[in-house]
Amino acid sequence: MIDKIAFLFTEGLKSFLRNKLTNFLCIITILINFTILGTFFIAGFNTDNLTNFFRSKYTFEIFLQEKVDLDQSNAVIKQLESNPVISSIVLIDKDKSADIFLEEFGEDVVDMLGYNPLPMSLKVSLEKNNFDLNKIELLISEIEKYDFVDSIEYRGVYIDNIEDKINLFIFFFLILVIAIVFISIQMISNTVKLSMSNRSDFIEILQYNGASNMFIKIPFFIESILQSIIGALIAFLLVNYSFIVINSYFNLNIQIDNFLWAWMIGLSLIIGIYASNKAMKRILL
Repeated sequence: MIDKIAFLFTEGLKSFLRNKLTNFLCIITILINFTILGTFFIAGFNTDNLTNFFRSKYTFEIFLQEKVDLDQSNAVIKQLESNPVISSIVLIDKDKSADIFLEEFGEDVVDMLGYNPLPMSLKVSLEKNNFDLNKIELLISEIEKYDFVDSIEYRGVYIDNIEDKINLFIFFFLILVIAIVFISIQMISNTVKLSMSNRSDFIEILQYNGASNMFIKIPFFIESILQSIIGALIAFLLVNYSFIVINSYFNLNIQIDNFLWAWMIGLSLIIGIYASNKAMKRILL
């Protein structure tokens, strides 16, 4: 049994070393494809963090009527906090509004006008989890009907457009994955066909001696596995090192999945074995 395993592995390694040019081209193809795939995988992995970041910016500000006092505004806060869409509410009283005006414009509004005309407002932060833009817009339209509300400032539409673009990116990423898988299958399949054609005498000898089709296939599976592991491993190292450099140089915090290497090599192996089997089925009937 051990002799058979050693023989099959040796023959697979011989086949890999014998077809240097075709295997080199196949590895380069896998390297390029999986470098692109790994790059987009990291980008996709970070879109969830990006989406949560934008959702953390989903806020709107309710400007209250001049007649509303502090007690009334606190009552409004208690009323709104019961809504599951709302995460938190911060009261910005007239003094805080004046401080914000001073920070942004460098002028003291009281010194300028002799009084503080700035209204009290409520800064409302929204829940990131189970986010529903329709519920938020419905909530805002209901709040606008209250007689204590002067106006509402809401910029969620712009952030929603950004989220739409992120979803579009994910869609194109899936198309790219399908294209890369298809190209890799074709390349590996053609390499296996060429390898089997070059070793037709070896295959005939094995068949003459009663070897099963599976026994004959194993060396070519080993050849494809070597191509897949080498190509995907180099691609992972390239992608991983590139993002480490980018994070360091631009002072970014792009996260890299700890199991990226396993995903890349695993997917490459699945593609390699499938493509090899597909090619050999047409030759070994």
